[in-house]
Amino acid sequence: MIMIKRIHIFIFMALLIAACGGGNQEAESDTQSKGAVEKVKGPERIVSNPAQSDTLKPLQNSIPGIVGHGKVKAKRYADISFQMQLPIKGVYVRNGMQVRKGQKIAELDAYQLNNAVSQAQKSLEQTRLEMQDVIISQGYDPQKMNKVPDRVKQLAEVKSGYKLKVTQLEAAQHDLTKAVIIAPFDGVVANVKTGAYSLAQPGEAICRIIDNKEMKVEFKVMEQDLKKVKNGTRVTAVPFYDNSLTYEGQVYSINPIVDEQGAVTVKAVIQGGAGLYDGMNVNITVE
Repeated sequence: MIMIKRIHIFIFMALLIAACGGGNQEAESDTQSKGAVEKVKGPERIVSNPAQSDTLKPLQNSIPGIVGHGKVKAKRYADISFQMQLPIKGVYVRNGMQVRKGQKIAELDAYQLNNAVSQAQKSLEQTRLEMQDVIISQGYDPQKMNKVPDRVKQLAEVKSGYKLKVTQLEAAQHDLTKAVIIAPFDGVVANVKTGAYSLAQPGEAICRIIDNKEMKVEFKVMEQDLKKVKNGTRVTAVPFYDNSLTYEGQVYSINPIVDEQGAVTVKAVIQGGAGLYDGMNVNITVE
């Protein structure tokens, strides 16, 4: 009986050991299977990371056109100044005033200029009498100049100084015409700096006339977008201060230099620029 009990215990222990060993193998098998799955799935997770993808490309513009900021500039303007140092009689414009070509902008006190013309006229008349005396001394009638030989005429002009006096009169008359400044073209007045009774300084601008029928706008385009921009490309400008205003224009100048930021300066002309100011900021859309 004792022997039979020992055999039963031995068999029980053997079965118990076998059961434990199978569990370890199964656990090991599960571990190996999971490792295999990780090896398969691992590369998929790496490729799905854009930062590590070999096919990563620069972002492309997903909207039609290029949007940016620009600055309005006057395409044509004239700085108005006098050429003589004389008192100013009047300035007849103010900032923001619209003027027409030929309209009077300002004028000088012309007393000295009128007096210079009068003196030059009297001097020329005196010289003409002296020239006639020379012609008479040569035996010709100054009232019949068509019969006076050219050599006699030239002699009379040189001795009397007639040509010099003619030149002086023309200069005095020219100065008188410069006493009044008129607008060289239609436009708007800006930078009025002086007024009546001030002393005009030669070459110093008293105001600026800006042709606001055509303004230009300068903006930057990144070099990767240059293929979208060429001379004649349409642009739209919208002022910062009022986005309900829209101005149409066309590109007319592309500066062939890339700056440190990788951008190129582009200029476009804006038609009907009334309401746009020199130096104004605008939003730009390139069609």
